[in-house]
Amino acid sequence: MNTEKENTLPEQPIEEICEEEKPVPGAEKNTGAEGGGEPASGESSSPPDRETEEMAALIEALEERNRELTAALASARADFFNYRKRIEKDRQRERSVAGEEKAMEFIPVLDNLDRALSVKPDSDGKTVLEGVAMVRRQFLSVLESMGVEPVPTVGSPFSPEHHDAVAAEETDDPEMNGIVIEEIQTGYRTKDRILRPAKVKVASCTTGKTH
Repeated sequence: MNTEKENTLPEQPIEEICEEEKPVPGAEKNTGAEGGGEPASGESSSPPDRETEEMAALIEALEERNRELTAALASARADFFNYRKRIEKDRQRERSVAGEEKAMEFIPVLDNLDRALSVKPDSDGKTVLEGVAMVRRQFLSVLESMGVEPVPTVGSPFSPEHHDAVAAEETDDPEMNGIVIEEIQTGYRTKDRILRPAKVKVASCTTGKTH
């Protein structure tokens, strides 16, 4: 009797058994994530080692470029320093040559001056004066070759730029007022500037001045 009762237990429907065995949605995905599974296809990231290598290569290239520029700057400075020394040396040589050439022009003047001074004491003064006058002409010729000439004086209107009035002389002629009437010391000028103003005496009209 007991055996018969055990065999007559009610059977469960087949559909209920299948429902109990269905997996939970998302459980499989979560299991993979928790278990350290591989990421889904298409999800990739740059390895840190690769970025470090690229950064190190960039730093090395910049340092190399900096070394090249530093060397180029040092070379340019050395070239400029040598250029300045060479230019200064050339200028000194040019000044020396120019001085030598002008000295050669003054030597004949000195020769004539020596001849004038070598006149015998019993000679007349006229010969000495002629020799000195010749020396002066030679001096003026040399100065003229250097672009130097005397400042015009007697008969020229007084000019503060060209003349230095050291004396005045009264005159009754209004037209002579402010005219240089005597040169006390010769002045010299070049094309560009006054080397030395001439010391002169100027006429000054005190009466009948024109306005």
